[in-house]
Amino acid sequence: MTQVLSIGLDGAAWHKLDRLMAAGDLPNLAALVEEGARAPLRSVDPPVTCPAWRCSTSGKNPGKLGVYWWLNLDRASGELTSPDARSFATADVWDYLAAEGKRSAVVNVPMTYPPEPVDGLMVSGFGAPFGVDLDRSITHPPDVQERLAAEYDWDIGVDDVTTAEGLERAYDLIDSRFELLGDLLEADYDYLHLTVFYINVLQHKYGDGPETREAWRRIDEHLGRLDDEDVLTILYSDHGHDTVDRTFVVNRYLIENGYLSFDTGLSDSASGGAYSLLKRLSLSPRRMAKLAKAVLPASVYDDLVTSGYPVPTSELSARVDWEHTTALAVSQGPVYLNREALGDRYESVRDDLAAELSALTVDGEPVLDDVSPAEEVYTGEYVDDAPDLMLVAADGWEIYGGVTPSVFETQVTSWTSGNHPRGMLLLHGDEVEPGTLAERSLLDVMPTVLRYLDCPVPDDVDGEAVTDAFADGLGRRRTRPPLQPDPAGDADDSDELKRRLEDLGYLE
Repeated sequence: MTQVLSIGLDGAAWHKLDRLMAAGDLPNLAALVEEGARAPLRSVDPPVTCPAWRCSTSGKNPGKLGVYWWLNLDRASGELTSPDARSFATADVWDYLAAEGKRSAVVNVPMTYPPEPVDGLMVSGFGAPFGVDLDRSITHPPDVQERLAAEYDWDIGVDDVTTAEGLERAYDLIDSRFELLGDLLEADYDYLHLTVFYINVLQHKYGDGPETREAWRRIDEHLGRLDDEDVLTILYSDHGHDTVDRTFVVNRYLIENGYLSFDTGLSDSASGGAYSLLKRLSLSPRRMAKLAKAVLPASVYDDLVTSGYPVPTSELSARVDWEHTTALAVSQGPVYLNREALGDRYESVRDDLAAELSALTVDGEPVLDDVSPAEEVYTGEYVDDAPDLMLVAADGWEIYGGVTPSVFETQVTSWTSGNHPRGMLLLHGDEVEPGTLAERSLLDVMPTVLRYLDCPVPDDVDGEAVTDAFADGLGRRRTRPPLQPDPAGDADDSDELKRRLEDLGYLE
């Protein structure tokens, strides 16, 4: 019988859930909260699905995993490539449980494709190609994939949740995850984890609108059907969410201040009128490309095409003159410096750029809450591969890695709600003392699971078990050497993943 049930709600935040519970929309979650221990949960930097979920399952910060965002920069060439499961240099909670003779079912964790052999079940989450008609299985054991398609109408994702059909399909995906979870609870697993990813996508696209509320209502209904008697239930998110009002176009800033050398395909003189009109129509960069012909006179559309704006994050590699570039950013915070080109000037240039970015204001208010060098954000053997600077947006701001004509914009992506560093944690079970806890780290979830199941915690994890949630604590803390993950080959440069990330707004 399952002893630990872990449910990941991608992008969930207490300030949003509290409003829904107060309105009576989430009665089952409200009951769990009343009986459980809750805490705000601090994410990693940047607070992004990739790598945050794998940080939570490994208990380590990105500096020990070697993955920092949806795209990795090769500093030698300036190329941006997509990571996959093989990019994460770590063992995870299910590996340590297997070493103690315990079985796990791991369902829908982002960035677990291709799936690794586990003692139990692995179903890959976002990061796998959409659909299940693949040459390489999304599951381990491989034959489970056929059952997913036949019994649960399983897909990895939805092409476009902004259409009526896509929205309904997103609801179906959420339902299918919980239907499988309910069946797995009847099987013999010690640890069972499910990540619900598409609630994050719906928040990005619809904010707190009725479309998102319906998804939360469905999740709540499923929570009410779960048989969690004699089970420790852990609900948590990889990051939070908050409203996006303004955009800092970081690469436009780098271009204007001589840090980033872009190709000559951008014409500022041609861009102004066309781009401004599209912004007034509230069209995101991706939707601009699809709809511009339909809403603009032909002459204005031709000006927009000539201008080349906006340039999405996904096209940076093809448009940047890396040899003559000092700094390049991607969305949501990471900034990379061309260390080889800078040579002995690296430290001074990094310090100057950090000071400049820290001083940015609009209407007297700061644009960024924090600008820090990598060694102040990360620890571990892969810090040298980390972004040289990590930017944290001020509330109400997003950091956009594409290029538009202006450094500061009203919202330019298709998101109405963006990632926030503070997520949520809830523990519920007979041994849990009800109440509110101080803020904890996303990295604390993994050692909490191990300690609860009386397993030693590897001595290379960064997190600490949430012992104060339990009336009698969690017993003596035991440690063990870390497992060394089996080398599984290099990650593929996945055009498929990049396309899906564009669909969701990450690479617009």
